[in-house]
Amino acid sequence: MRPTNEPIPGDDPGPSGAKPVIPVFTTDILNRSTAVDLSSGKMQPPWDGLAKYLNSLGTAELSQRWKKARQIIHEHGSAYNVFNPKTATERPWALDPIPLPISSHTWQTLEHGIQQRTKLLALIFKDIYGRQDFIRNRLIPAELIFGNPGFLRQCRFGPDRVTPDHHLFSSDLICLADGRWQVASHGTQAPAGTGYALENRVILTRILPRMFHYRKVQRLAPFFKYLNLSLMEISGQRQQEPRIVMLCEGPSGTHYFEQVFLARYLGYTLVEANDLTTRGDWVFLKTLGGLQRVDVILRQIPDYTCDPLLGTSQAFPGIPGLVQAVRAGNVAISNSLGSGVLESPGLFALMPELCRDILGEPLILENTDSFWLGIPETQHRVVEEIKSGARPITLYSAFSPAHTQVVHTRSLTGPKKQELITAIQATPYAWAGRYPVEPFTVPVWSEQGVKNRYTAVRMFSSSITENAVTAAAKISDQVETAVMSGGLARVANDPEALVLSGTRGKGQGAKDVWCLSERPTEFKSMLHRFSTPFEIHRGSDLPSRVADNMLWLGRYMERTEGMLRVIRSVLMRVHSETQLDKVSEMPFFLRAMANLKIISEDLGRPDASFSVSLIEKELYRSIYGVQIQSSILNCLNNAIQVADRVRDRLSDDSWQIFGRIEKGLVRINPKNQSAEILEMLSDIILNMSAFAGLALESMTRGMGWRFMDMGRRIERALHMTTVMSSLIQGHTIPNANDLEAVLEVADSRITYHTRYRTTIHMEPLVDLLLLDEINPRSVGFQLAALHVHLENLPRSQPFPFRTKEEKIILDLTTRLRLADTQELMTLGQKHVLPNLDTLLEKLNNDLQEFADSITQHYLSRIETEKQLNGQFENKGIPVVGMVNNEI
Repeated sequence: MRPTNEPIPGDDPGPSGAKPVIPVFTTDILNRSTAVDLSSGKMQPPWDGLAKYLNSLGTAELSQRWKKARQIIHEHGSAYNVFNPKTATERPWALDPIPLPISSHTWQTLEHGIQQRTKLLALIFKDIYGRQDFIRNRLIPAELIFGNPGFLRQCRFGPDRVTPDHHLFSSDLICLADGRWQVASHGTQAPAGTGYALENRVILTRILPRMFHYRKVQRLAPFFKYLNLSLMEISGQRQQEPRIVMLCEGPSGTHYFEQVFLARYLGYTLVEANDLTTRGDWVFLKTLGGLQRVDVILRQIPDYTCDPLLGTSQAFPGIPGLVQAVRAGNVAISNSLGSGVLESPGLFALMPELCRDILGEPLILENTDSFWLGIPETQHRVVEEIKSGARPITLYSAFSPAHTQVVHTRSLTGPKKQELITAIQATPYAWAGRYPVEPFTVPVWSEQGVKNRYTAVRMFSSSITENAVTAAAKISDQVETAVMSGGLARVANDPEALVLSGTRGKGQGAKDVWCLSERPTEFKSMLHRFSTPFEIHRGSDLPSRVADNMLWLGRYMERTEGMLRVIRSVLMRVHSETQLDKVSEMPFFLRAMANLKIISEDLGRPDASFSVSLIEKELYRSIYGVQIQSSILNCLNNAIQVADRVRDRLSDDSWQIFGRIEKGLVRINPKNQSAEILEMLSDIILNMSAFAGLALESMTRGMGWRFMDMGRRIERALHMTTVMSSLIQGHTIPNANDLEAVLEVADSRITYHTRYRTTIHMEPLVDLLLLDEINPRSVGFQLAALHVHLENLPRSQPFPFRTKEEKIILDLTTRLRLADTQELMTLGQKHVLPNLDTLLEKLNNDLQEFADSITQHYLSRIETEKQLNGQFENKGIPVVGMVNNEI
């Protein structure tokens, strides 16, 4: 076997004779890092091979790979707080290219310690929401539970409950300078970080692939396989695959990217509260085809936002009746409702005593030096220390997570100290705290080279607690636990930001955690087999909210592209060698832009005067105007925000295109020169065309694609009717330059000149852009495509007559197919072409009515009472009449 400190062969950063390699780790950095054994002055074993390998790469090569990692992060859209409408902030995920290695021996200790704590927490949860023996026997102080707002009395199911509980816990750990590991806090409601840990691993294996395999790094997939199997286990389904959904806040949530990434990896449907409803103590997903039963909910939201009937939330709608459905055993939820009480800092401080009393053994991993002031001796000691100021103390609520309502005694003056002491003595059970702790430092890469930063590690565990009465010899045998062989390391300049779990500030970053193994790791598959064969089906149903977002994604993309093509054509003429008053097609362009709401209506009037500066001002306003609803900037932002909401439905390639579009938004600067603006507009149009091509060739023809394509067809047809109406609004017959401009805007010049090699005429142009169903830019093509989509949309029940939207499309399609171009070219007195004008007005009005009808029928309607038509018969689910809202 090759020694661990030997550079990995075949990964040489450059040919021989190249520039000298500057080592990544300098002596000064190593001497000030706890990656070095202070007693011997040598690198710690897990760091030794990694440091030698990175030094063989050199700073230049590692910098290039770090840039590659940042590019991947940008392409994936990895971010913390992706979109928040209140702050409009966006923080790209700051991943360090240097991983945090943990030796196999240390990992075994950490694994056993986290398994022990997970079992203990699961048993405490089972007791306080069940028999409450621990409270009755004073193992757990009653005031610490019943005084905690996180204790939900509605979720106490009693001692006879047999449904197993599933818990996904997190533990924040720090390592001291002497190598001892301690636990700083627990996350028990909806712990964040599993998706980020997985994303970190994906990126690190791409920039350091050979090092990853050579160092025998344990994989993360076994943990997610266990998580998936655990959720299937609590579903109660043994013969067929259960429907598992991941409940999140939506794009406004802090960890939305992680939730999207994790849902796609696990294959779960990502839903928001409004996507779910309860009927007769059952939970259903609202889809276009009707209600579909949900078996398991993996929640990513706090307890108090899950069900408004809990009476704990006014800001979040939640899912009314969810608690009752859980109590009835008709739906399983992870983490179990009410698990937020386990995050109590007061309960955390009692973990050493609870472990001895409940499990009969000491804690493998110690707590950080923390305490609960509900114990008189502890209260007296802490009060005296506050008075003397001999030792800095951090105090916080015994009920809320430790990063809220923090008081640092070192910053208090005399009167403030007395106020704090009075508050503690009034309700000592409501206070907890800890003494300062300094985590170890690790090397972190930056643009200036390697620096040392404090670090904390978040590790994750998954467990199932059997609630049935068993004859187990040990109470801990009732809990089955798995620990992720990796985690999420956070680095920061301030150790307080790491120890106070949940805080996130400037200068923080993340590391991938490499748990090393003595043997090569095995590949684990996420596949699972059931006792009955899968029923093969093609296509999938779609939640109504997702369908609505897909429809508007298509509309925003097509609307923006149409506007961009017109603006680009006008800018090309404004900055051409021909004087603007000599451009004969400019009146047409002004009418078209006014009708498309690109410029003010005054400039579109026949008697309007214009100049280069005036048109430039209006165009720049239509591109950059933040206060203008229909500006290019706002339309693109709307498209990106809608894409965020359906991110789990878009491929990685599609999301990369949105990343490029978003990057193009940064280039939208009013100070840009005209040539730069034209280049920018062309780039955006090209990216939009690339997205349309991906949708055409890569998306399956399911409901998501159909609604997105319907949105595109609606907007393209409306755009073309508006452009054609602008063409004939003048007092004279359009000239050849006007017709050429229409073909340019419609991207149909090549098609026209291929068919008709003579000069441009109005009649063939109308046929090409209005009636021709084989031209993808024509109105007829859009109507034919909409007709096909309508034929494939789901119906709640058979209906002998056509729907309103079907009647509209059928009427418009028939009118176009029966239209005679010669009749449309008939000249009139009031209008240049009255028959054509009437047809275009009819098309425009009915298409807008069609769009409204689609929304009312499929996306936001309230249906009358209806039966489920045996959908759930013979499955133990009551079939009742119900109101189907918003499906």
